[in-house]
Amino acid sequence: MKILIADDHHLLSDALAQLVRENESDAEVLQAASLDDAMAAMDRESAVEIVLLDYDLPGMDGFNGLTRFRGRYPNVPCAIFSGSSDGGTATDALARGAAGFLPKNLSAPAFFHALKLIQVGEKFIPAQVYADIASHSTASRRRPKDATDFVAGAGLSRREVEVLRALVQGISNRQIGDQLGVEEVTIKLHLRRIYKKIGTANRTQAVKLAMAAGLV
Repeated sequence: MKILIADDHHLLSDALAQLVRENESDAEVLQAASLDDAMAAMDRESAVEIVLLDYDLPGMDGFNGLTRFRGRYPNVPCAIFSGSSDGGTATDALARGAAGFLPKNLSAPAFFHALKLIQVGEKFIPAQVYADIASHSTASRRRPKDATDFVAGAGLSRREVEVLRALVQGISNRQIGDQLGVEEVTIKLHLRRIYKKIGTANRTQAVKLAMAAGLV
């Protein structure tokens, strides 16, 4: 794993880099203290697999830095690393193409779980942040009976509804498979069909639409 950690809090950055090296035998960790430093490192290096950008990194200017970074390196998964666990910030990050939203209070196991998901092309938001998104969307959510209308209108099967409900919980494809007693590859097939039926392009859009319909 080759990862770039961009955070100007040097003590935290160094500790995180050491943690990655100790837990990933093949890890190569790059560090940067500003957005410009991060981009310079990307220009120098090759085969970077994951980038963590601190939300408050010098040069970020909110999510403008994320947009700038992704425009220059569109094929490298870039996650937002933040001292906040705010659901609104997480939603905005994913809407702008972030590969995940990692609060700095994540446990080490959750952090490495996030990295593995991002490494294989999945997106990551921790369960507690999904809960925050859900609680803040209650006021604007349609009545529960609209969930039935949503399911019927999209033509979702019972199993597809189960998969979509599990998706809202913020768990990985493998965890959904374990929960439903099927293989992970089967969950991926279900998700492709779900995205097509409800008219979404990815996991984040599907979760937002399901939550808006009251499918929780």
